[in-house]
Formats: sequence, C-alpha cells, structure tokens
Amino acid sequence: MPESLELSHYHVVSPRFVDERAQAARRVVFATRTAEVRVLDDNLWQQIGAGRISEIDSTIVEDLAGIKLLVAAGENELASIVNQNNAAIDRNPVLSLVVCPTAACQLGCPYCGQEHTNRWLAEHHQTAFLAIAENKLRAGSYRAVQLCWFGAEPLLGMKVIRAFTPRIRRLAEQYGCKYTSRIITNGLALTSDRATELVKEYSVSNIDLTLDGVAALHNERRSMKNGRPTFDRIFQNLVALASRDDLDVEIKLRTNVDASNWQAVSPLIRMLADAGVQHRIGYYVAPIHSWGNDADKASLPREEFASHEIEWFAEMMLNGFDVGLIPPRKPIVCLAVQHDGMLVDASGGLFNCTEAPYVPTHQDDSLQTGDVTEGENRSARQKLGDFNTHVAAGKYPCSTCRMLPVCGGACPKGWLEGWRPCPSALDNMPDRLLLAYVSSIRSEPAAMAS
Repeated sequence: MPESLELSHYHVVSPRFVDERAQAARRVVFATRTAEVRVLDDNLWQQIGAGRISEIDSTIVEDLAGIKLLVAAGENELASIVNQNNAAIDRNPVLSLVVCPTAACQLGCPYCGQEHTNRWLAEHHQTAFLAIAENKLRAGSYRAVQLCWFGAEPLLGMKVIRAFTPRIRRLAEQYGCKYTSRIITNGLALTSDRATELVKEYSVSNIDLTLDGVAALHNERRSMKNGRPTFDRIFQNLVALASRDDLDVEIKLRTNVDASNWQAVSPLIRMLADAGVQHRIGYYVAPIHSWGNDADKASLPREEFASHEIEWFAEMMLNGFDVGLIPPRKPIVCLAVQHDGMLVDASGGLFNCTEAPYVPTHQDDSLQTGDVTEGENRSARQKLGDFNTHVAAGKYPCSTCRMLPVCGGACPKGWLEGWRPCPSALDNMPDRLLLAYVSSIRSEPAAMAS
C-alpha cells in the first residue's frame, strides 16, 4: 500500500445523518472509481477530509484504499480511469451488432427525430452485413455476439428477424461465440404469440418497451400516425408478458419525460403495482433529449428532473420495485467507442451510434460510418470513437466530473453536438445514497456497513 494516501477526487458523499441504531452521526460515501459504497462515521469522514489518514485504523485504510476512495497522493486519476476504460474496450469479448430491420413505425411521437419510411433491410444487405461481421469475428478474439433489434419499430420487420436470426446464430456458433439478442420496441405489436416467437425461436432474452405515463398523457404523445391511441394495447401486452412463467426474458419499461407529462409517472408506478408486475420488470424514467431536433427544449430543468426522480424512486421502493439507485462502473460508454460494434439501418447504412439512422439532420454530417456494400470507413468511426481521447485531453466537462467512472461520459454524440447528456445521478447522487441506506437497513442491515 502506498505510504502517502489522499481522498480520491472520484467520490460522492451523502449529507450527515444520525443513525438511530448506532446513536452516531454517519455519512454514506460512494467511491465512483469502483462503484463501491461505504457507511462511515462522520468523525472518520472529517479525518479523511482533513487529510489525517495516518490517524485512521490501518484495517479501515486498507479497505478504503481497496475501493479507491483513498488513492496514492498525486495520482493522475483521470489518466488512470481513461486507461482502464480503453483497456476494457481493447479486451471486450463481445461483438455488439445493432440491426434496424425496417425504417417503418406506427407511431408519430412528437419528440422523435426519425423520419420513417416503408423500407426493410434487403436480403443482399443482410448478406453483406454478415460478411462484415464475419471479418470482425475472424480477426478478433470475441467470445460472444450480442445483437440488438432496433428501430424505427423492429416488430414491423419480423420477416427480417426471421430470415436473419438463423444466419447470425450459425455465424456465432462457427466462431465459438455465444449468441444473445434483445429488442427495443414500442410494444404495440408485442402480442403473446409474438413474444413467444421472439424468445423461443429467435433467442431474444431482453425486451424493452415504452409507456409515457398513464393513458391520457401517453396517448397524447405516443399515438399512432393516424391518431389512434396506443396505451391500452401496450399496457395489456406488457402485463401479459410480465405474467408469463414460461418465457425466460428480462423486461424493461421506460417512460420518456418532459415538462408536459412528468405528473403521469407516479400514477403509472401505482398502476403497474396494482397489476402485480413490479417484481417482474425493470422500470426507469428518462428525460427527453435532442434527436437532432428541438425536443430537449421541452425538457424539465436537470435539477427539477433529478428531484422528481428521487420521489419516484421512493414511491417505487414502497411499491416493491427493484430500484437501481447505485450506478455500476461503466468503462465502455456505448457502441460508439467499441472497435468493431456497428449498426445497420434498413438502407444498408452503417453507423456506430443508435441515434443517427433515419434522422434527417444527420444525413450530411458524416455520422454514417459506411455502407454494407462498400464496407466501413474507419476514420469516420473515430468522429465518435475518439471520445475517450477527447475526455483525457480535457475537451469536455467529463474530464473533471466525479461521476465519470460510472457514467463513462453518457453520450459522445451529445457532447459532439453541444448539448449536455449528463445522467440524473450527477444531480441527485447524495439523495440516492440516503435512499440506498434506508433500503439496506430495512432488508439487509449489514449490506452497506464498513
């Protein structure tokens, strides 16, 4: 252990509180370099903050150094984190592929930046994409192929899913790779039969859906292009899927929130609990952001969203949801920074970002990294792929942010476009820590103690 230690820059601490069980003032501290949490006596925290590390019991010092709350004095921590992130990218054993089987979608969501057309990924484009994927598998040392069916609305492209899945599974098997897939869908066409087909025949193990609150507000935002409401069908599909014991599938539900519908989150939480699905789904709320449009102008102020989110977390906990309060370490921020990860859209265009296809404002700004018939342009990948290099050089506020290790920078495209994609945890992490402590003493009293 280094002789000289100091408090890491990469930490978040809760407000001081009195632990009635211990009759002592305490703090919850989050070491973001390792995503580890400790509950410390306030006196101990004051010692650490004052730099009096030598006065602290060696066992405690060893533990806090082990979780990188205490680090070698003078360490360039930003360089350490970026180097770890780059090393994780270099040894990433998963080839991530995203396939948009169609450019069509039934919905006309006002905040969506995509332009939808009746186009499907042609067979010759599927073949060309598989050839590129095979070259990556042949040249790399991958142990898994992870495919995401993405949109527009992928369930409108079932003919592509049916044709493409056996081929990519065979390719993965040929190179000794495990194959898994997920689908991100609006849920409108996710009938019981369709869910069975996806999971049992086409290896889909994760399904992500969206409901923007309860019926009245959801239908104002996520109606069909002909104006017909969608809430009832999506909710029924969700409940039916979550109630099934014969399907091995993880379900996530997202609510997109701005200033016009944040009030609909709490009623939806209660509605989901009343339906008895809270133990079978992962539920989260996300602020509306720019998709190359002005959707972010309708968003709640960051601090206001973060405050509401704490209220939603508390309500979810009371209703039996599993709440993800503590973000994990995130060395690989997204598809953009991966060496070989790629997305193909229904026209055969290649990208390393899921928010670029079908967005008119991105048609001429070089976010496309190639075409399946011509191959990839490696230099075009670096427009987003060099994100960690820019962070290390201090180009973005991520370079000084305490949350960088568990955020990873959030969204390279967002920073490139000049909007701030910081997660809500940046603003409400101290309150999350207090909620996590309350949860731990209710369920497993020793879970967070140091």
